[in-house]
Amino acid sequence: MSIKIVIDSTSDVTQEIIDKYKLKMVPLTVNFEDGSYLDKVELSTETFFDKLSKADKLPTTSQVSPGVFIETFSEILLRGDEVLGIFLASEFSGTYESARIARDMIGSDRIHLIDSRSVCLGTFSLIMEAIDLVNQNKDIYEIVEILDSLKNKIVVAAGLDTLKYLEKGGRLSKGQAMVGSLLNIKPIITIKDGQITVIDKIRGKNKTVKWFDSWIEENKFDLASKTVILFHAQNTEQLKVLRNTIEDKYQIKSIIEAEVGPVIGTHAGPGVLAIAFLNK
Repeated sequence: MSIKIVIDSTSDVTQEIIDKYKLKMVPLTVNFEDGSYLDKVELSTETFFDKLSKADKLPTTSQVSPGVFIETFSEILLRGDEVLGIFLASEFSGTYESARIARDMIGSDRIHLIDSRSVCLGTFSLIMEAIDLVNQNKDIYEIVEILDSLKNKIVVAAGLDTLKYLEKGGRLSKGQAMVGSLLNIKPIITIKDGQITVIDKIRGKNKTVKWFDSWIEENKFDLASKTVILFHAQNTEQLKVLRNTIEDKYQIKSIIEAEVGPVIGTHAGPGVLAIAFLNK
């Protein structure tokens, strides 16, 4: 009997990691006016951003259904394995609740669920820790206990390049977005305990990397023992600059680069630059 890790597509875990550690990814759905697409399955990141740039109306996203989870969990249980599900914050989507409903309908005590209280690269960080714990052959109950204790140690900071999509999605007024755009304001956000908070505002895209560098230094984060995840959305140039800026300076243990996918990209838009790690 082994432990099978189930994740949702919003964690934006790379396909390389999914394949290497045999993770099971269940996709959310992105709904454009011309149709609905399974995230990462029927809609690539490149195609998504191309469609997003041409869309008059912001696409919507739909959670994973309980039925999909019932099918996914049942397949794993039939093989005699344990399920360890790690999903985006329940505050942002009903996906975790769908997984809980599926678990209760199946009625198995071999399904273990984690609400990451984060999203995207924050959840990604927790998933990487779960992979490490499974590879250490830890007991499933010990793994769940450790992961639950680490949720409040997820550190995430993301610089947005545009306020357009927050305004389109109703998370920012049109007036606020207009003022922000005129002043070239780029918000820096964090995600903690299922809440998105603006922690700073900078003017000009080229100051984002400098902000991250100062933020790491001011908080005295010790990255020498950590896996740091760097995210971007159609922003490979700045991602490279950020990596070159911090990699040697902070003696980072390891860095994983990934790209923001369609579901998160719907709300954040292109140009995002972000960093995450577990501050344990």
